[in-house]
Amino acid sequence: MENLILFAPLTAYLLDILLGEPNTKYHPVCWLGNTALFLEQKTLSECKTNTQKFICGIFCTCLLLLIFAVLPLLVFAVGKKYCLRYADEWYPFFAFFSASFILYLCIAPKSLIQHVEAIQKELTQNNMPEARSKLSCIVGRNTDKMEKADIIRTSIESLAENSLDSTLASFFWFSFAFLLFSYEGAVFCTVSHRIVNTLDAMWGKKNDNYLYFGKFPAHFDDILNFIPARISFYLIIFSCFFIKECDYKNAYVIGKKYRGRHASPNSAWAEAPYAGALNLKLAGPVHYGDFFCDYPYLGEGSLDADPAHLKTALTLFQYSIFSSLIFYTFLLFLDKQ
Repeated sequence: MENLILFAPLTAYLLDILLGEPNTKYHPVCWLGNTALFLEQKTLSECKTNTQKFICGIFCTCLLLLIFAVLPLLVFAVGKKYCLRYADEWYPFFAFFSASFILYLCIAPKSLIQHVEAIQKELTQNNMPEARSKLSCIVGRNTDKMEKADIIRTSIESLAENSLDSTLASFFWFSFAFLLFSYEGAVFCTVSHRIVNTLDAMWGKKNDNYLYFGKFPAHFDDILNFIPARISFYLIIFSCFFIKECDYKNAYVIGKKYRGRHASPNSAWAEAPYAGALNLKLAGPVHYGDFFCDYPYLGEGSLDADPAHLKTALTLFQYSIFSSLIFYTFLLFLDKQ
């Protein structure tokens, strides 16, 4: 029973594949988002200076961490207390299933695939307005003037970046924290990462309203993703070996060359291998509302992405999930020896 933890990442992934994301009415991440929006509306409007916005962002982030990261720990502690008091032989099962379920709530590979496939479907039907609309659901940049190749490249870029945010980093924090702090640590660190990553997505936008308010969660997210991004870099390249449409040698060469060429310290570590594997240029200049960001291109391939590139990127995304499951399961296995 002690080895049940080995199957926690796989169990969480299978739950995601079978169940998908829970209904928004019951999803804790949506509760987090609604609470964050409430705090934003109550506090941000009262901030008159950039310094006040920055301090307010720190306060709101810490408060949400206190509420949403500590709550599952309390539930876990109560369950542990009663299991050990009345049926201690059931505790390993309780801990395994509870931790696996919490990890399942923190990952979203199926949802990301469904969003990208929805864009892919609209592109197949040459329905560009709807493709742009669906793309805007997973990226924060302006999509109104994007052409077909731009939509595909942006979808691939989002798929690569969100593979880290939505799944790979959660597997890392669950496994790494378990090695150090057992189940309680795994639950706390995994949930904390999901909270900060969600707040970065909500508040880490480059506009007048959020530039300072969202600075703390944005930088905190960079810190939490720092190590997972660098491990994921190699997992993505390893995955290219098994996909004939991917150039694994170019994925490594381009990935190594461009992994540091982004304003974010982590994004390019996931995006650059995709650019090399698909022989494309990703990223580049973008508009976020009224903000223009002159980001460099990642890669030395073509800008003319086509639907075949998007199909291969989806395959690479899924293989990188499998690779991470194998890697982190093996890591947990070594700890048990």
